[in-house]
Amino acid sequence: MATRFALGVFLVALYVVVSAAGEVYAASYFQQADVYVALLLSFAAVCLIFNLLARHEGDEATVAKWSLLVFVALNVVTAISWIGLFIGLKYAEPAIVVAFMVALGPTATVWLNALIRRQGAPPASDIVVSVTIATIGSYMIWISASGNAGVEWGARSSFGIVLAIVAGLSLALTNILVKLLFDHGFSGRQVLAHRFYGTILLLLGLVDYSSIVPEISQHLFAIAAIGLSTIIVPLLLIQQGIRRVEPFTVNTVLSTAPIITFLFQYFDSRIVPSSHTFIGNALITAVAVGNIYLQYRRSA
Repeated sequence: MATRFALGVFLVALYVVVSAAGEVYAASYFQQADVYVALLLSFAAVCLIFNLLARHEGDEATVAKWSLLVFVALNVVTAISWIGLFIGLKYAEPAIVVAFMVALGPTATVWLNALIRRQGAPPASDIVVSVTIATIGSYMIWISASGNAGVEWGARSSFGIVLAIVAGLSLALTNILVKLLFDHGFSGRQVLAHRFYGTILLLLGLVDYSSIVPEISQHLFAIAAIGLSTIIVPLLLIQQGIRRVEPFTVNTVLSTAPIITFLFQYFDSRIVPSSHTFIGNALITAVAVGNIYLQYRRSA
């Protein structure tokens, strides 16, 4: 049990490092590129790849009416969380966007997990950690609104943070829906193969079709790099992590993402290092690491 927990935490932590690097790169790239074209091409490739992988896996779990409804809900929240994340990265400081997403995750997951998976009232320690991380998230709002973030505050950055908040709530629900499908016999590849249809449909409605060919011809390498570093490889890692540990633990490990993202921001010259952002990220990370230790002690 302890080995399974440790492996799950390691996979989610590796997801954090890979995706943080990719998100900072994507934020820089999106400043001069068409974000919707890049995302449409990336998610179309992701959907195709995971469908091919799922075909080679063998027997699939039976898709009953109940599981079909879960897949529909998963497609909706996946579209909201991913598109909200990437548009947020375009307009706001990546470390704060990631902080908003993961600060809301544990708080929302505690109650959604109890409601949807019917596991009863969460432990008191989980509730305390959730409230603490949400409080630090409020501090991050002050950092941005007071102009102490690494990116200048304005209407665009406000919009980016709102999208990050919505994406964070959607991400919490996403992890629980994925766990429900795992509980009913679906494999990670099967879930990945069928969770991006809604994202692709939404992007088809947002994209400027006249810019698709120029975007491919000018930025094919960048689009491929973003797809691999922020979507394909991270998803393979986190799906296996979700299989091995509970949703709250997943979101707690994800709470370390802001400090990792902050460190990667030193490679982006447009972002001014902010001590306030670092303090907020460090506080979230400290609470998250402490809670991972408590989770490990409980599972041992």
